[in-house]
Order: sequence, then structure tokens, then C-alpha cells
Amino acid sequence: MVGVGLVSGIYMERRLRAWLMARVESELLVQARLGRDLVELLPGIASEGAADQLADRLGASTSARVTIVQQGGAVLGDSGLSLEDVRRVENHGHRPEVEQAMADGHGAAMRYSTSVQAEMFYVAVPFQRPDLRGVVRVAMPLAEVDSAVHRVRIILLLAGLVGLGCAVFISGVASHLASRPLRSLVLSARQWRSSGVTQRLPVSSDDELGRLAGSFNELVGELDRTLKNLAGERDRLETILEGMTEALLSLDPDDRVTHVNRAAMELLGLLSSPVGQVLIEVVRAPALAELIERVHREHDGAAESELSLVAGRTVLARAAPVKSTGGIILVMLDITEMRRLEKVRRDFVANVSHELRTPVAVIQANAETLIDGAMTHPTRGPEFLGAIMRNAQRLARLVSDLLDLSRIESGNFTLEIQPTEVAAAVQRAVESIRGLATRKRLTVEAKVTDEFQVLADSSAFDQILMNLIGNAVKYTPDDGHVEIRAGRGPLAPSGEATIHIDVCDDGTGIEPRHRARIFERFYRVDPGRSREMGGTGLGLSIVKHLVVAMRGEVYVTDNPKGGSVFRVTLPAASA
Repeated sequence: MVGVGLVSGIYMERRLRAWLMARVESELLVQARLGRDLVELLPGIASEGAADQLADRLGASTSARVTIVQQGGAVLGDSGLSLEDVRRVENHGHRPEVEQAMADGHGAAMRYSTSVQAEMFYVAVPFQRPDLRGVVRVAMPLAEVDSAVHRVRIILLLAGLVGLGCAVFISGVASHLASRPLRSLVLSARQWRSSGVTQRLPVSSDDELGRLAGSFNELVGELDRTLKNLAGERDRLETILEGMTEALLSLDPDDRVTHVNRAAMELLGLLSSPVGQVLIEVVRAPALAELIERVHREHDGAAESELSLVAGRTVLARAAPVKSTGGIILVMLDITEMRRLEKVRRDFVANVSHELRTPVAVIQANAETLIDGAMTHPTRGPEFLGAIMRNAQRLARLVSDLLDLSRIESGNFTLEIQPTEVAAAVQRAVESIRGLATRKRLTVEAKVTDEFQVLADSSAFDQILMNLIGNAVKYTPDDGHVEIRAGRGPLAPSGEATIHIDVCDDGTGIEPRHRARIFERFYRVDPGRSREMGGTGLGLSIVKHLVVAMRGEVYVTDNPKGGSVFRVTLPAASA
């Protein structure tokens, strides 16, 4: 816009100058012709001084410089010079305007005058008298033309500045009005980017901006639907990941954690989120580092390995590469309990096989001996039959205990929890082993009052007491002492009152290293002595399961008087 104004100003200035020069030339030509007519009509003009006087009079009346030049170039008069100066002025015969006037009848020229020290415009016309021929020349300084052009230039400049200001103002207003939808578009886009809140633009016209606003509204609607779908998918994925029992971690190409679920936090024992940290720096497990390195090395295949982590946990880890990002998805399953159960199963099978093998072998050996002829022996026959009977009873007890333990562990053992008197149950258990205690000359003392009642299944409670009191009688040396007592225990974590029943003996006791495993199946402190006394190795395991099923606990401690104390704690029936 400024360039257009500048070019227009230069063009107008040049056109104005050309018009003014043509105007000046026209006026000077009229004045020159008037002077020619006067020179040709006035008499005596050829005398010395008359031409100069005429030039002075014409110059004064026309405000121009008038010069009368005779043919040959001699100056006869000049309105700008005195008569003495006219006599000394140089010859004008070779002036362009003079030569052109003599040749064509009209001449014009523009040049710098050394006489008046100014740029001048000359117009000359020839005259002819009977006694004289020459040229009348009229000149005007171009300072007025330059001044006029300068004033016009200033006016054009001011007008251009005013016009530019008006154009800028109008352009600003027009731009403001035209860009209002664009500003609304930008504002809505910023709001959507910063807060996620989208605001639709009003469509007030059918032009390009209106169509743009409509397109933006369609885009916003599509983005809203897309974002809602993505948010829903993200929430569902997050719920699935958090609900997984398997530990899941996502790693970037630098093995930094990008996502971790709750199961992974618990499995790895992490107190804070490891997102952004290198996994190997968080979990110091060489086997895990080797698994990840193997996936990086093979690129296109998953790798699986069984690892041992902190706190004795055994996990089955599977790592797979993510081809789109170069990262790794790591899934870990805690198989500690599975491996423990497998070990328990193996131990159980081995123990059952071992426990069954002995009585079966004895029965088989004694039966073969009887078949070979010992049956008719008066003393050996009954002895072999007695051995068969004892081992058959042991097998029966073993099978019965296994069935009871299986029913308890499988949940098929139904318990009827009700208030049960402790004193009566203890008395029944004592009576059941009275014969064995008498044979061993043991003193069995029950210090239990009738005030104590527990919430328990009566049959299960009897079985617990019979096992504990029976073991105490079996493993207490002859002439020993067994004591059963009861008392109020501490409040349970649930806030309910408890009753504890202690079975104390003064036997050899149980070493601390055996106490943690004494309630395991087939675990015996002295295997030989236990089998000798007819134990199956399942009694204390049954006690443990029954007590736990009735929301109680059982453990063993030392008896200050020597021997052991088995304590059973059960919920009290009344405060």
C-alpha cells in the first residue's frame, strides 16, 4: 500500500510539473507575441536605448524578464539589466531558443542563467521590421514552479499519511470484525487444549469463515466422541490391569517403568510407584535382568522364566517385546503357594506311602508266616495274629485321620458352633484316656470350673481335647503328671472375649526348632517313639485345622516345671 502511494505521488508530481511547464510556456508565448507586436508597431525602436526601455516596460507589466535580441545576436534591451550592462552582455545569437525561433518561428529552452543565477524557462518569437529583424525573448524563473511542485508534494505526502492512517484504521476495524470468528476459533481451541472443555462456535454466515466455524464444530464433535471412547477404553484397561492377580509392568526401550499395576507393587514389595525408574535399579534380581536382556537380544520372541524374588517369593515371569515402541511387557505370576502346595503334596504322598508301607509290610510278613505253618503254633500263632490286628488298627486309624483331615481341608466338615461347656468336654476327654493313664501311673488333674463356656462345635472340641490330652498321656513318662486348666484369655482382634485351655505335662518337652512344624502332617519330633505308641502323625494337624475353623488358635510353649504346654484359645460364649 505504501509502495502504491509512493508511485502514485511520483507520477502525479511529474504530471503536475509537466502541466505547469506547459502552462508557463503558453503564458510566456503569449507575452512574447505581445512584445513582438509592440516591437513591430512602435516607431524608433531601433534607436539606442529605446529597445531597452521597451523591454523594461514589458518586464514590469508582465513580471517576466524580457530580452530584445537583433538578428546576429546583439542584445538591444533586457528588463533585468541596465543599459550599461546591456552594452556589455555577451552575444545571444547561439542561444537555443533564439536559434530555434529564427528557424521555426517559435523557440523554447530551459537552462541555468548565469546573469540572474537561477534556473530559467525561455520562450522566443521572431519579429521583423523594415529597419530591424530579431527575436523577442520572454523568460521566467522556475523557482515558482519548483515551489508549487514542492507544495503539492507536501500536500500529497500529508494526504497520503492521512489516507494511510485512515486505511490502517479502517483495515484494523475490518480485520477486527472479520477475524472475530477466527479469534473465537483460537479461544475455543486453547480452552479445549488447556481444560478439555469444548465450546462450539456460533455460525452466523455462509462465507468462508462461517464454513470454517462449521467445520470446527464438526471437528470438536468428532474429537469429543473420540476422546470419550478413548477415555472409556483407558478406564476399562486400567480397571482390567488393576484387577489382575498377575503382576504387570510396562517398560520403555531404556527399561524404564512406564506402567505398573497394584499386583506388581505388592509382589515386588514396592512402597512407591517406580514409574520413570529403571526396573533393575528398583528390583535387584539378576535373573529378571537376564530375562529382559534375552528379550532385547532376540527381538521377535517372548521369553519365560521362573524367578526367585525378595521374601522367598517364586514367580513365573513372561516378557514380550512391543514392536511399535521397542519396549517390553512383563507379566509375573506368584507361584510361591503353588510350589509350596506341590511340595506339600509330594511330602504328603511320600509320608502316606511311608506310613502305610510299615503296617502293610508287617501284616504281609505275619500273614505269610501264618500261612507257612505258624498258625498252628500254640504261642507264635496268636502273637502273629496280634501283630496283624495292631497294624490293621493302625491302618484304620491312619485312614480315619486322613479322611477327617481331608474333610476339614476341603470344607465338607460341617461345624455347628454353639456354647459348649469346657469342664464337661475336658472330663469326657480325661475319662477316655483313664485306662492308659492308670497303666502308666500318671496323675491327670483337671482344674476347670463350670463357669467357662466357648463357642465351638461339641464333637470337634471333644476331638481336640482327646488328641491333646491323649498325646500328653502318651509322651509323659511313667509316674508323671498331666494338668488341664482353663482361664480367660485376652480380647481377640475382633474385640470379643476368649477362653484358653492349657494341657500341661512334665515330660521331655519339645525343642524350639520343632515347634514351628509340630502341627504339620506326619511331622514327628521322635518318629520311632511315635510309631511305637501307635501315633499316625496327623493328630496335631487335625487339631490345628479344627481350632482355626472355629476362629481360634493353638500353639505350644515350655512348661516351667518341665515338659510342654499346649494352649488352645477359642471365643468365649459369654462375657
